[in-house]
Amino acid sequence: MSKISGFFEKLFRNSLFLKILSVVIAIGIWLYIVNVADPRRTEEYTNVPIAFVYEGTVPYNNALMPLVTNRSFYVNLRVSGPRTSLMNFSKDKITASLNFNSVAAEGIYDVPISISLGNDSLTYEILGSNTVTLEFVKKGSTTLKVAFQPVGKYKTGYSEVEQTVSPESVTIEGPKSVIDTISFAEVPIDVTDSSGSLVEVGDIVLLTSDREYVDRTYLTLSSSQATVSVALQYKKSVKVTTSLVNPYGGDETPYATVSYSPSPYLMLQGDEEVLSIIDSYNIGSINLADIPESSRTFEFTVQNQSGIEVVSDSKTVAVTVDLGNVAIKSYRLTAANLRSATFLNVPEGKRASISELYKVITLRAQEYTLAELNSDSFRLYVDLSSIPNEKGEYPLIIELPSGVYGGLMNRYYVNVDLEDAE
Repeated sequence: MSKISGFFEKLFRNSLFLKILSVVIAIGIWLYIVNVADPRRTEEYTNVPIAFVYEGTVPYNNALMPLVTNRSFYVNLRVSGPRTSLMNFSKDKITASLNFNSVAAEGIYDVPISISLGNDSLTYEILGSNTVTLEFVKKGSTTLKVAFQPVGKYKTGYSEVEQTVSPESVTIEGPKSVIDTISFAEVPIDVTDSSGSLVEVGDIVLLTSDREYVDRTYLTLSSSQATVSVALQYKKSVKVTTSLVNPYGGDETPYATVSYSPSPYLMLQGDEEVLSIIDSYNIGSINLADIPESSRTFEFTVQNQSGIEVVSDSKTVAVTVDLGNVAIKSYRLTAANLRSATFLNVPEGKRASISELYKVITLRAQEYTLAELNSDSFRLYVDLSSIPNEKGEYPLIIELPSGVYGGLMNRYYVNVDLEDAE
């Protein structure tokens, strides 16, 4: 017995033993406090995010949508349970969501908050409201073509020749009552004094049929911006002209009236420096001798010129020439008249003369003009450098008196005799 008491006395005097014993006692006391004396604890967790999972829910399947601009909601919780469980628990293990099962029609609902802790030994208490108040309305959708809306004016004379918008269309979702008011989707771009080409990115705006801006608070767009590419070209409207000619002689332009259809103007496109000096565009010549009476319409297909493109809607122009109140009269040129003709380019050492006794010519002019003329009114020329016809006859050039207007209806030839000059 004395040996046993001596052993314990010696043992309790050993400092290492006392240290180990104190640790064991402390652990025992801690286990008792944790598991027996005070087994439950509480912790508070603030700003726990609520998952807003809407797709596939009852209201979603009934084509309803909540009127929210921000789907971030939070809840505060008090969690209770064994201390050991709480020691291994954290805020990120809390799952909070909204239960939409009771929402089946339009209206305002208090949507309950569902909580899952993932640990059956823990319980929770929501601090504050256990619901989120939301309004639900019918959802609508529409797809519109995105149009480019220029703001301001291009540089004077410039207009669009090509335009693209990307994306070409936009799909809009939101409250049906708002969707039903949308008529236009446009991209306004400032084009003031622009020339050449431009590529700009702009915001897509939504407009009603009255071109009022649509409130986009609860709307979602498949794309909020669009890229606009525009090619510009200098254009100018100029008057159409034609050349009125009579290859047989005379001038009828003073009393000829010319009209153009569908328009007396053409739209030209090209370099600004080139077009700036062009005021008219000649589409061709009209032989007045081809007008048998007093009026005729000619059709022209307008051709491009070097560096100039005709961009009018119609490339065909109908030209009507009206000579007004004209008449035709024949005159008999006598041998004396023919002998008075002037010869040009006579070979050296030769003398020329017209051998014919007379020549009948036909002239078209205003009636009063025809009445004032006679066979002595005309000046006659023969150019021996010109090409004779198959009979060897030379063209007779007939000139009307100065200030007298009319047109010959045919080409006339004469026989010319060449003799040695004395």
